[in-house]
Amino acid sequence: MSARQDMARLLKQWLELSQAEGSAIEAASWSRVSELQAGKAALQKSIVETQEKWVRESPGEFDDPATRPFRVEVGRLISLEARNAELLATQVRRAQTRQAMLNEVNRNVGKIRRSYVRHQPPTVLQCYS
Repeated sequence: MSARQDMARLLKQWLELSQAEGSAIEAASWSRVSELQAGKAALQKSIVETQEKWVRESPGEFDDPATRPFRVEVGRLISLEARNAELLATQVRRAQTRQAMLNEVNRNVGKIRRSYVRHQPPTVLQCYS
């Protein structure tokens, strides 16, 4: 298989992983997000190696940046990564909002609890023991 064909296959795998990552982020399935990101990290090494092989096989294809192969595919991947970053930022904001609400509830429960607990002065027996 040529380096170009390998690159097409690798970019397709990255696309599939990124789409699955977006779904996992939306579902707040953080263990799945972690798995997918590990897969992408491993895939990144293969992409770099394949690009180096491809440059050795066909150096002329990379002379003009405007005509580089897979420009459209890479642009799509960049857009998808940006979308995933936005989804993640949304989930972080939701978690921060929820945490703030829980903190407020906890403070309110503490106030209620303190309002029902009376601080009684020590009794005579407690003073002499």
